Amino acid sequence: MDTWHPGLHRARVSDLVISTEKVGSVSLLRLVGRLDAHGADVAEPSFQAIDYKSAVVIDLGGVPYLSSAGIRLFVALQKNLQSQGGKLVLAEVQPYCRDVLKVSGLDQFFTIEETVTRAFLELGERNAVFHRPVGRFVCHRGAECLGSIEVLGDIGNVLASRVTPALMVGKKFSSKEYSIGLGALGPSDEDVLPLLGEMITIGGTMVWLPTDGNDTPDFLVPRQDSDSVLIRTGFNVSLAGDFNDYVEFEAAADKGATLAEIYESLMAIARERRPDFRGAIGLAMRAEVGELYGCGVVKSPIAANAPENGKLITDPENYEQWFEYDQTPRLRDVSALICGIGVDQSADLSVFDAEYLNSAFYINPGNADSTGLKLHNHGVCFRPFPLGEKPWSLEREVQNIVNEGDFVDMRHLFDRTTIQWALIGVVYVEDFRPDSSQSA
Repeated sequence: MDTWHPGLHRARVSDLVISTEKVGSVSLLRLVGRLDAHGADVAEPSFQAIDYKSAVVIDLGGVPYLSSAGIRLFVALQKNLQSQGGKLVLAEVQPYCRDVLKVSGLDQFFTIEETVTRAFLELGERNAVFHRPVGRFVCHRGAECLGSIEVLGDIGNVLASRVTPALMVGKKFSSKEYSIGLGALGPSDEDVLPLLGEMITIGGTMVWLPTDGNDTPDFLVPRQDSDSVLIRTGFNVSLAGDFNDYVEFEAAADKGATLAEIYESLMAIARERRPDFRGAIGLAMRAEVGELYGCGVVKSPIAANAPENGKLITDPENYEQWFEYDQTPRLRDVSALICGIGVDQSADLSVFDAEYLNSAFYINPGNADSTGLKLHNHGVCFRPFPLGEKPWSLEREVQNIVNEGDFVDMRHLFDRTTIQWALIGVVYVEDFRPDSSQSA
């Protein structure tokens, strides 16, 4: 048996640790440790410092133990918030703590969500309006779970003009609903290699710019998959997962807002609405374009065409021979479908796999630098095409214009392209990863 000795004490369990941050208008408290009587004493000053007119999320994912002392803090906070127009949501409550709330008869007294993200969505309006200097954004809530960017191949092989048959992959249309890259259509990899050019798939339709010297986009609108009619690509970046937000955008200026400004605004809104935002988004857009600037590769970047000087096709010595690019608007006042990805370079991008992150982007000398952002967008343009009736659906609007619109052009888009109005599907990116869809 143990013998008690004066001056010897049991080791004290570490104190409860509390961190607080403001995410948009919401106060987020993260608690780690036991919320017993002592923990409640530690937490009380932080609870008393809360603005009772605000919305509050308490993350209890790190709290394995809860007693009535901690519950009393929650009850007092709930009452104070309700009296002044605030709201409380508890998130990630551990099983034992949830059972404690239940046996205390208070599990129905609180709003409890499985994750912090769901707690923020519970506090937010389903349709949230944001006014930014570049225009008005109306956000409609979509899927909760973050999506991914899937990368097939390496942009380095394109830039060095070393694409070979061994690097080509055939993909079924259903596996690449929204994507950009380098590709072609044809009966075999060998047949398409000399014609590889800029490509986009949007809503399952593929549009590409053959490098045959005619500068005329080609397209295919499939109704079903085939084992022989495939997207043939040596490099592809695709959106994986459902859209987290559907956004209606209306520019403040008549000529529109630049793609860079729209990405910047969407990321700022994400930081306000999503505590799990990591600094990267993917998007698909049905847009009205004010001024379109872009470029297109004019030679297939295969090994047989590699520059004799051994430098990249984007090197200043080679760029003029490899790209047709716009210094003035190529098109004005057209309808468009756009797919792209972007990252905020001020974010902690170490959370992403560097190999696949870096494989998805490149610096195009014809593109003005978007300070703080790295973007990669492709677009297909149509003669002005009317929108359907409200309520709008991105998927329906994409199919309408693909099936009935008049194709005009397809390009890699520069960041200074301006958008007057758009319906945007946004994927908040959890990771950059290798392509997961099955080859034919």
